[in-house]
Amino acid sequence: MNYKENKASGILKGKGFYLVLAGCLVATGVAAWSAYDGMQTIPEDNDSGSSYSAPEESIPEAPVGTDTESEPYSSEESSSDTAETPKVEITPPTVATSFILPINGNINKKFSEEELIYSETFGDMRLHLGTDVSAEPGQAVKSCGNGIVAAIIEDPMLGFYVEIDHGRGIVARYCGLNGEKLAVKEGDTVQAGSKLGVIGDIPAECVEAAHLHLEFYKDEYPVDPLKIINEE
Repeated sequence: MNYKENKASGILKGKGFYLVLAGCLVATGVAAWSAYDGMQTIPEDNDSGSSYSAPEESIPEAPVGTDTESEPYSSEESSSDTAETPKVEITPPTVATSFILPINGNINKKFSEEELIYSETFGDMRLHLGTDVSAEPGQAVKSCGNGIVAAIIEDPMLGFYVEIDHGRGIVARYCGLNGEKLAVKEGDTVQAGSKLGVIGDIPAECVEAAHLHLEFYKDEYPVDPLKIINEE
C-alpha cells in the first residue's frame, strides 16, 4: 500500500468514526424526546381505550330507603291538605244530642244538692237530688232522649225506676213507675219520646201527690235535670 492509499484509508477511518458517533447522538436524542413526550401526554377521555385511569375516590353510600334528592317534608302542606277535608262526626242512635221533658206537668220540687228542702213524708229537712214533675196515676212516662236501658230496679225509697244511659256520661233515672206496667226491659234501645212505663208510687215521697221523680247524673255525679234538658 502506498502513501496515498494509507492517507485515504486514515481519512475514511476518521470520518467513519465521527459518522458513527453522530448517528449514536441522533438516536439518543430521538429516544429522549419520545420518553419526554410520553410523560407529558395524558389522555383527556378515560373511555377512549387508554390504559391510564385516575384513582377512584371513596364515596359513602346513602342509607337504604333514603332519597337524597327528595324535597324536605313540609308540615304546612300536610296540614293544609287535611284542613280541606272536614271531618263528619256520626252520632250513634243510642246517644242523646237533645232532651225533652218526660211527662207533661208542673215542677213540684226542684233539684237541690246543697240547700236542704223540707220533706213532707219524713217531716225533716234533707237534700233532694232530683226534680219532681206533677202527674196523674197511670200517666205515660217517656224517655227524655236517645239511649239504652241500663237497668230496671225496685228501690225501697224510690220505688220502681228505669235507668237509661243517654251517652256522653249522662244517665237518667225515671223513678216512681208502676212495676207491673213497664214498657221496656234491660238492654232495649230507646229514642226521645219512647214510652218507658206509667206513673206509680214513690215510698220516700208517698205523702205527696202523684208525680215523677227524675234524676240525672253526669259522669256519676248528680246534676240538675232541668239544667241538662234546657242546655241540650
